[in-house]
Amino acid sequence: MLTNISMKRAGEILLNEDIKPEITDMPILDSLDHILAEDIESDINMPPFDRTPLDGYALRSEDTINANEENPVTLETIDSIQAGYVSKKTIGKGQAIRIMTGAKIPEGADTIVRYEDTVFTDKDVKVFSRLRPNSNIVRAGEDIAIGDIVLKKGKTISPADIGILATLGKSKVKVYKRPKVAILSTGDELVSIDETPCEGKIRNSNSYTIGAQVKKIGGEVKIFDICDDDIQSIKEELGLALEWGDIVITTGGVSVGDADVVKEAFKEVGGKILFWKVKMKPGSPIAVAKFKDKLLFGLSGNPAAAYITFEKFVRPTILRLSGETKYEFTKVKSTLKSEFTKVSGQNRIVRAKTYYKDGGFFTELPDKHSSGVLSSLSETNSLFYIPPWTGPYRIGDSIEVELLDCLEAYE
Repeated sequence: MLTNISMKRAGEILLNEDIKPEITDMPILDSLDHILAEDIESDINMPPFDRTPLDGYALRSEDTINANEENPVTLETIDSIQAGYVSKKTIGKGQAIRIMTGAKIPEGADTIVRYEDTVFTDKDVKVFSRLRPNSNIVRAGEDIAIGDIVLKKGKTISPADIGILATLGKSKVKVYKRPKVAILSTGDELVSIDETPCEGKIRNSNSYTIGAQVKKIGGEVKIFDICDDDIQSIKEELGLALEWGDIVITTGGVSVGDADVVKEAFKEVGGKILFWKVKMKPGSPIAVAKFKDKLLFGLSGNPAAAYITFEKFVRPTILRLSGETKYEFTKVKSTLKSEFTKVSGQNRIVRAKTYYKDGGFFTELPDKHSSGVLSSLSETNSLFYIPPWTGPYRIGDSIEVELLDCLEAYE
């Protein structure tokens, strides 16, 4: 069992785990925000025929060669076409057909003139300028051609993608299943959020914080019962969690002072410990095990420590199990708007609020950095990594931060 390893080594161990996302066929409307598990190849042209993108008149461009404002050309209107209908007439010299947006270009026409550029009656239309061939015509296959890969495997499905799938006649699509993440908290001091804590007790907030982090990246969540600080209690609940979940996350019971009950419970259910403790602050007491093809993460019971170790180690694993290939945070250069004077021999991960203003990023740090403080996580949208024995950091320093949510960083 590896213990007290570097953050880099812990990340490498998890990255080397053979994770195989499950694939399922899903109705396209339900597939929104899932990751596509197949290339989508078009078996049709879109549009399937030459069409007009606007209301106007279909005609022959050569009939407009001498047209101008003083001497417009007058063409005979021989038909009118609504979208969804096809004219049986062929346009000849000096003729035009009235046409609506989306309708098929009639035989003989090679250009479309807009209504607003003409003067017309029921019988004829006047054109006041020369029109070039192929003006205002959308050609068959211009949007999508037969054989095109229109959606690539690994893409997160958007509303527009669902429209494309519908256009191609696909009522179902292969996607990666959302990982099922089982969450349980340990601690004799914990009570349900529905209970009023008596002296010495606190409500179980960790399960809900972690559960929200899971849901934010697309995982399914089930919160299991609170476990007492004993191996048997944790072992029994772990058994239920492993039956349901693809990944199990526990909080509490991994610190040295907790007698490592979670780590021992992982072993008791048949898990192999991959590593225990990482050189970082907060979040050093983390235990990771593997049971068959499932990973178990034992996180600290301290709220900020659990939050940060989730983002650094659990989040990439869940994303990989979702079929995602981009699971690293976006890193940006930012200007520090707060001081951080504490110098430590530990790797530190400091929660931060980063925003974009006047062409650059700026980062503010909370006043409270304790791993047990939950309130300062509320505004957190980025993480600031501080290597050992570096600092102090002053207002105005240039730093690098990892954005937890790119959209929220732009204010």
